[in-house]
Amino acid sequence: MRIAVFGGLGTVASEFIVHAMAAGHFVSWFLRDQDQLADEDLETNPQYTSVLRIVRGATSDIGKYRETLRGTTAAIVAFDAQHTPAHHWAYQQKMVQLAMQHENVSRLLVVTSHGAGSSRRHLDWSTWTRLNINQAKYLLGLAPAHNACWSLLAQYTAQEQVVVNGEIPQGILEGGSVSTERDLEWTILRPGVLVDGPATGTYLASEEHVFGGYISPADVADCALKALEDEMDVGKCFSIAYSARVA
Repeated sequence: MRIAVFGGLGTVASEFIVHAMAAGHFVSWFLRDQDQLADEDLETNPQYTSVLRIVRGATSDIGKYRETLRGTTAAIVAFDAQHTPAHHWAYQQKMVQLAMQHENVSRLLVVTSHGAGSSRRHLDWSTWTRLNINQAKYLLGLAPAHNACWSLLAQYTAQEQVVVNGEIPQGILEGGSVSTERDLEWTILRPGVLVDGPATGTYLASEEHVFGGYISPADVADCALKALEDEMDVGKCFSIAYSARVA
């Protein structure tokens, strides 16, 4: 399989690339010009360049999204606030989907968070606080102005709306909706709280609404790769965690 990856140096995106290459897949990875790789050989060593294509450019350049997707059969989007500004998620999701239409790629897997979209009514208070604390910091003047946005959950929800409805919510991005000329075969994964740890393969993936749970980025990446390899149900959202209480 040839897979395009959007998420920069994010933990899930980085883990996914390791898993995908180890499984024998070709990966095309979109990075910003300023993203610094820990291993520079990834861009120059033939050992890696035969299975990995790195495309660098501005997040506003649709041509770079198209270059990343060219020749691939599927795309994964996995943003995190540490490596991609949260208020850019819906914008970049739209760019990915527009580029997918141009390059005739229909399979899309998106990693957001438990608590986004329809799962928000089943979120425990500790997780809600963790994912909303950035807004409190902004209101108290403890966060820089460029991080001004509502909660991370609101940004993930806005991103999901682009995937499900092709719409850009008001206040997120000017410019209407994404065309639906080509059917998008999407699946959304909503991991619980991310914690350090190896891939164990012992997580649960459920369409049911769940409360709580945690999981490592390595296991999120493992689940994402299996979702693409096994053609996980299209048009559905799955909460994933090691343990969770089903609603």
